[in-house]
Amino acid sequence: MLGNPLFESLLWGHEYDLSGLDESLRERIASGQFKRIVFYGMGCSSVVSDIVKGFFLSERIPVQVQVINDYDLEWFVDREVMKDPSTLTIIVCYSGWSVEPCLFYDTMREMTGNQNLIVLTGGGKIAGLCREHGSSLVQYKLRHADREYPLYHVQQFFAIFLDLFHQLGITQRSYKEELEESVTFLKNEFSAGTLKRAEAIAEKLRDSRIVLLGTADWYVTLLKQTTMFFNEIAMVPTHRNLLHEFSHTEVAAYSDPSAKQAMVVFRDANADDYTRNKIQTLEKLFGDKSVPQNRNIEFVTIDLDQENFFKKFFFGHFFTVYIAYYLGLHADVTGRDLISIAAGNPWWSQRSIELFPKCVDIPSSLEPTSAASVG
Repeated sequence: MLGNPLFESLLWGHEYDLSGLDESLRERIASGQFKRIVFYGMGCSSVVSDIVKGFFLSERIPVQVQVINDYDLEWFVDREVMKDPSTLTIIVCYSGWSVEPCLFYDTMREMTGNQNLIVLTGGGKIAGLCREHGSSLVQYKLRHADREYPLYHVQQFFAIFLDLFHQLGITQRSYKEELEESVTFLKNEFSAGTLKRAEAIAEKLRDSRIVLLGTADWYVTLLKQTTMFFNEIAMVPTHRNLLHEFSHTEVAAYSDPSAKQAMVVFRDANADDYTRNKIQTLEKLFGDKSVPQNRNIEFVTIDLDQENFFKKFFFGHFFTVYIAYYLGLHADVTGRDLISIAAGNPWWSQRSIELFPKCVDIPSSLEPTSAASVG
């Protein structure tokens, strides 16, 4: 599945259905009424929202973007902001079965009647709520949806957002040319040599507890999804932190670790002098194997030196996907339904995967009789 098919999914940004979008809301969006977009999402859906936020900042698109990852919204955004007529709220929930987005949907319905709300989903319970209450619904229609792991489609989800925003008049362009150029770039860049580099890094990281470090731009857009790939595909305990925050806090725990640890630093070619010097300092502190206290520490840098946001992001994304893949080859772990049970999302359970083997037009009922009708 890795390689060209995933690269080419950047060109599949049209795989969604706009027919459930309220026409009056669409007209108000096109009129320029909304100056702020608040995304709500969990897991993979929040990852795509963060990428959009980073992209809007990078490209200086004049719309403020905020991302909420919990239904207790007061800790993220003031309720008056959510009620503001210039705020467009977008709930992103691929499965449609995550509990928290449904709770947030109810909160928004109570506060605003969902007049300025769009739900973007593959179906599921939340799509049923939209139809019941007449809320605006945009539905994913992926032709090649992976049943067990939607994060493999994060690049396509991003392309869908770009196309959707252009269709709605939020952005002036769909960035089709940049996406096409990115596909060509990726096919050329990911040669056997690049894959060997990813495999070598995976070997260094093997049996480690990993921290991913980056400046704010890549912490937002890239490190969350990389953490998810490492945790869920490679089964390696991984977390992320801001590079500079790490140097003030967590760094102390690496004085003389008894178990193997690894730092992976994402180094942007356009970083300021202070950041570049900080990375050099960390490499001197922890990359020198002649220092006895570093015997259980691996230090890795991944350079983001490509020419624009698209190429930097997609290189970083796919390079770390390959690292996760090679790490996963070393994992001898039998998975459990931990995410499905812990998150209370039945769609990702093994039972539902067997009953509903396709991940498109996700049903609003997961009873066996529903599976028969879908089949």
